[in-house]
Parts: sequence; structure tokens; C-alpha cells
Amino acid sequence: MRTKFNVRRIYTLLVLGLMCLCSGCVLGQQWSENYALQTGVTASDPTFIDGKPETIGQSQRKQGSGSALTDLNIPSEAIIHLPEKRSIYRIVIHSTNLEEFEVQAFDSLGEWQKIYDRRTNKDRVIDIRLNKVVTTTGIKLLVRRTTDDAARRRENLKLKRENVETSEGQRRRGRYLYHLTGPTTALAKISEIELYGYAN
Repeated sequence: MRTKFNVRRIYTLLVLGLMCLCSGCVLGQQWSENYALQTGVTASDPTFIDGKPETIGQSQRKQGSGSALTDLNIPSEAIIHLPEKRSIYRIVIHSTNLEEFEVQAFDSLGEWQKIYDRRTNKDRVIDIRLNKVVTTTGIKLLVRRTTDDAARRRENLKLKRENVETSEGQRRRGRYLYHLTGPTTALAKISEIELYGYAN
């Protein structure tokens, strides 16, 4: 009975010790400075990296094919280029209308690789903690949906009747067709994109 008690007590102390050690490591770890504010960093819109939350930039549309129908669902993007490789653990995005998006990192082969995605979002400050370190010189935010998309669709997708001219020169009422007059998705409004690693 006494032996059982001692073994159980030792096991409990061991588990508690490990828990304290792990929590101490987590609490003791601090974030680096915001890499996006360092000298030499560039962005597709400079307001993303100016350190001023009151200035608001926009994502940009990717190069299209020239066909409005083909380009209907091409996402917009926001890109940050770092002057040297950095190990990124945390990304903070300040946006008032970002709803569905994907984060990509520029890899050593010169390709953009997905590192995070979110299907729904209601937060104005999106604090992303990555599952593993990403060492990169570039971060891209691919915007798939914003809260302003419905209004943009109503504005640029109109249902109109196609009138047909007959051989006698008269106009005959035709069928209704959708007319696309511009993009059906809105750009993301972004005030800041912050990038962090762990402090040395």
C-alpha cells in the first residue's frame, strides 16, 4: 500500500513538473519585431506596411485573360516582399471586409505555396498562428470573398432584355440575358499586414 502511494505521488510530481516546464517555455517565448516594418520591405500597396492603422489600402486584381466571363472569379491579392529570408510564425491582418482568404508563402523554387486558409471570418483583426515555422521572403494574401461582394455583383451584373432587329427593320423583343459591366467581387480593404517570428 505504501509503495503504491509513493509511485503515484512520484508520477503526479513528474507530470506537474513537465507541465510547469512546458508552460514556462511558452510563456517565456516572445515575438520578434514586426518584420513588415523593416527597411527594404515592399508591398503591392505601401499602406499595408506603413505602421498606421488609420490608412487603408486595397488588394489588387490578378492579371486577367481579357475575357470578362473567364475572369469572373479571379481573386485579388495583397503581397509583401521581404529583403531577406525570415522565419514566420504569426501573421496579423487588419481588414474591415475580409471574409474568405488564403495565405501563401514564396518558396525556394520561386513558387507560392499555401500555408493557411480560412473559409469564414468576421474579425477585423485576424491573428494567425501557424502550425509550423515558414521560412520565406514573401507572403501573399489571396482574397476569395469579401463582405462587399454582393453589392459589387448587384452593381455590375444586370439582367437586360436583348431586342432583335428583324429583316423588315423592326425591333422585336428578345430574351433576357445577364450583362457583365465590371468585376463581381470587391477588393479587400486592408490597413496593415504584420509578420512575426520568435525573438532571439
